[in-house]
Amino acid sequence: MRLQTRAFAMATGALASAAVFMVTLLALAVFGRGADPGLLAGFLFGYTISVEGAFIGAMWAYAYGFMVGAAFAFAYNIAVIPPAPPLIDWDATEPGEES
Repeated sequence: MRLQTRAFAMATGALASAAVFMVTLLALAVFGRGADPGLLAGFLFGYTISVEGAFIGAMWAYAYGFMVGAAFAFAYNIAVIPPAPPLIDWDATEPGEES
């Protein structure tokens, strides 16, 4: 079964985006505004523990999730179902042709 590359990429992007958004809002509720964002700030440019940072982080997470999902689906499709053979076999002889 092949994966729809664009659909899989959009789904992983949306999942990553929702995860970062929810984790940011949870951190905002528990630790308050301006808490240390840790490792996420290194990957998500402009990210902070705030409502604005939640939207910025969600945007970047969607972009990264989309790229990773597309790469995974592409590699999966190549590994599971190899490319089709060529339609014309140039090395075969024509019927009625003798070598």
